[in-house]
Amino acid sequence: MNLPKGHYLRDKKYQLGNVIGQGGFGITYTGTWSTEVKGELGTVRTDVPICIKEYFFKDYCFRDKASLHVRVHSKTGQTLFDKFKEKLIKEAKILSEVHHPFVVNVLEVFEENNTAYIAMEYIQGCSLKYMLDAQGPLPEKKVLKYIYQIGQALNFVHQKNILHLDIKPSNILIDKRNNARLIDFGVSKRYDIEQQETSTTLLTLSKGFASIEQYDDEGIQSFSPRPDIYSLGATMYNLLTGVIPTESILRATKPLAKPSELNREITPGTEEVILKAMKVNPAERYLTIREMINELDIPSYFEETENTLREANPGTTPPSGDEDSTAYASTPVPQPVDSEQTEAKLPDIRRIRKKKRRRVMIPLTVFIFAFVGYVVAYIFEWNELPGMIRTSAHSGDEITMPQQPVEQINTESAPEMPDREDPQTEPATTISLPLQTVTKTDPKKVAEERLPVGEQRDTSAMEATEIAPSSEEIDEKYNALVAGGKLKMEQKNYSEAKKDFEMARELKMTDETSRLHIECTEKEEEQMIAERRDGYEMKMTFGNYTIVRSKSTRLFGAINSKGEEKIKCIYLNVGISANGRAFEREDGKYDIYNAEGLRIAEGVTTY
Repeated sequence: MNLPKGHYLRDKKYQLGNVIGQGGFGITYTGTWSTEVKGELGTVRTDVPICIKEYFFKDYCFRDKASLHVRVHSKTGQTLFDKFKEKLIKEAKILSEVHHPFVVNVLEVFEENNTAYIAMEYIQGCSLKYMLDAQGPLPEKKVLKYIYQIGQALNFVHQKNILHLDIKPSNILIDKRNNARLIDFGVSKRYDIEQQETSTTLLTLSKGFASIEQYDDEGIQSFSPRPDIYSLGATMYNLLTGVIPTESILRATKPLAKPSELNREITPGTEEVILKAMKVNPAERYLTIREMINELDIPSYFEETENTLREANPGTTPPSGDEDSTAYASTPVPQPVDSEQTEAKLPDIRRIRKKKRRRVMIPLTVFIFAFVGYVVAYIFEWNELPGMIRTSAHSGDEITMPQQPVEQINTESAPEMPDREDPQTEPATTISLPLQTVTKTDPKKVAEERLPVGEQRDTSAMEATEIAPSSEEIDEKYNALVAGGKLKMEQKNYSEAKKDFEMARELKMTDETSRLHIECTEKEEEQMIAERRDGYEMKMTFGNYTIVRSKSTRLFGAINSKGEEKIKCIYLNVGISANGRAFEREDGKYDIYNAEGLRIAEGVTTY
């Protein structure tokens, strides 16, 4: 049923490895992406580790042994197969544009072998389910870190009108740097600006983690973050207690046990957030992920640790049938969008490697010079030469050093040099330097003073020995940038604060800078929303909207939570109708809108 190891896809762009997960709707393989990375030194051919998910509807498909193409048993099966494949491709293309530090990136989606494939980045680490199975209930502080990071990812995704709809521990990966990454948007939905569903992929439910409205397809026709809020609360419940929560649809007859009854170490504040997020009635839950996260007692700093856990060996199927939970990706891989993006990343990598080499070479160079100087000085002292010592350099120059101490360099002793036309026939040069002065003088300064007029010197060797900043200097600069960014945040100058945090992240990547950068982005957006809303007088809520009156035109309309006009402010008045709200036009007629903001009647005379 599976493609063989070593099989090529996309005209040998990708090569498959082992199977790391398989289930009812797909097969996931490890793989390598063969690409060219362009930089200052030219083009380098490299293989980037990735993983590839193949769409394979197990109940309706089989693989042709000769061509390896995916075939369908029947016409009915073909209809279903094509329908879900089309939706999978559409959704994957949307997600390939969603890039966030805590979301596993979709690199590419393409069709081949009569089916569809999704190429993703590959992460070394394990799922939260694996960690829970290996270690038991997790400490609250660790859970808060992971939930905070996934909350940031979900908030970002929700802003793009996308619901994940399958949040659970097996769909959250922990990379080797101990950061959480959200995976598997296989059942996600995207909604257009009129709040109606425009895309749906495979329909599945994760028992214990799915909200009650997910059991009824009509319950998620309109966009609302609340199903994902329920699932995130259920994920917290599971991670802190080790118990899968009671299914939402059964809780009327089988009440949910409080988390503290299963784990006494859970703090009251955290338990309160979990129980509110997991309310069966969606209206009783938090309105947004951000609101939920703000209620948690998130530490201001997370200790940087390494995740040493690794999932089962490649080629094995994950337990409990989680076919998609091992769609591993990893840090960081170049995006296969165009050569410019890849080209832009290589100099950064090269600078990092150069810094590491310099940190090794600089102390070594200093040691060698010091050792040579010591040996020369020792020979001078041991031989007690009465006159001067003459040593031959590789260039043929002679360096003459008087034995007696001299306070200043005798520049008059350096003979005038003729104009050089042929370096091969250049006459020898005699430079007189006192031994004591040489050991105390900046070599750059000496070279400048000894250099004849018009002569260009080669400073590459000197520049190569420039001292790299110490860890104390890096910490000092990092702390200054973070402090400056925080001050700018207090002044509500979020764009400049983000620049400070970005520079701080270049010096040292920490949870603090990631958190502050994301917080700046959110605050900046809140500021923009507040500015937009400031142009209206708020009247009353209307479904997911607010009826408003424009301060500039004095006309009525409705805006969404982001302050965007969804019903244009062109109406003289607003009244209540049997089916929604009646907006009075200038001609005396009415347009009727329902709670979803859709116009259901136009130009009626009464309402």
